[in-house]
Formats: sequence, C-alpha cells, structure tokens
Amino acid sequence: TNFGSRTMAASHVPPMEWAQRKDGFYLTIKVPDLTKEQVDLTATSLKFSGESDEQKYEFTFDFFGKVVPEESQWKNHGRNVQMHVVKEDKTQDHWPRLFSEKKIDKQYVTTDWSRYVDEDEEGNDDGFDMSALDGAANFGVDDDDAEDDEPDSDDDVDLSDLDPAKGPEDDGAAPLEASAA
Repeated sequence: TNFGSRTMAASHVPPMEWAQRKDGFYLTIKVPDLTKEQVDLTATSLKFSGESDEQKYEFTFDFFGKVVPEESQWKNHGRNVQMHVVKEDKTQDHWPRLFSEKKIDKQYVTTDWSRYVDEDEEGNDDGFDMSALDGAANFGVDDDDAEDDEPDSDDDVDLSDLDPAKGPEDDGAAPLEASAA
C-alpha cells in the first residue's frame, strides 16, 4: 500500500497523537529511545526520520492546512518527540484532521485527550502547556549556532570536599585517627 510520500519499505511510520487549537496544534510522535532524529517542517508538510531499537522510522506527510515553521518548536524527550506547530491561518476553524490524506490519520494518528479542548470551549483555557518544550529546537534555526545552550547542572557547584585524593589537611578538618582494634 502506498501512503503519500513514504519511502523505504523497511521503515515504519510511528504512532502519533495530536490536539489542536485555532492557532496551532500539539503533535507527539511516540517512539521511545529515538536516535538520529531528523525533523523537517515546511509550510505544507512534515518530514520525520529516526531510529529506535534497530528499527528505522520515517515519513513525509502533507498537512491539512498551512503552518508557520519559524514559529514552531520540537523536542526529543527520550520516550517521544513533541512538537508545537503554529498554523498560518490562526482564525480558521479547527482542521477536520491533521494530514491531507484521511487514511493516514485513520491509521497512525489518535487524539491526545490530555491536551484536548473542545472547539466551543477553546477561549476558556490558557492554550497548550508549553513547559514540556522548554529548551526546544525551533524549526528554521541553524542547529550549529545552538550547540550547547544549556549549561550542565553542576557547573557552579564546588565538589572539592568529595575528592578522595585530597587529604583532610586541605580542607581544614581535623585528621581522622585510626582506631586500634
């Protein structure tokens, strides 16, 4: 069976969940321990590839409508890849599905009920909880410029008192006396 632009018979299309608002949608690609991930978002499509547990995952699908890659973000969380994608037309009604081909949505995409808000009640919420995307990569930004934005958590912590090579005289503490048994 041919599903859009899907390539390589040995690759798999991963399961996905999505929830939307008028201005955008949240997409979760459910592949644990993903490595070698590549995510390419254009105004009309999403191209995804990566590997997990010696299996290759790959797809290229066209969206139901247009999106704004420069305002969208994604992040690999280890057990999945999460994306917040901004729609081009922020006033349009909700899309009836994520991708242009209905059979793709039916086979690979389910509703993310934890982020779902009914279209009629959308104005009563605060939008998507974006905290899961803190430190996320922006689409359209050169990754070479963002090599190590996040400092290590222990960069400013003095760990000299944990160094076994240091003697007690180095830290001013009284020497330990060996007890005779």
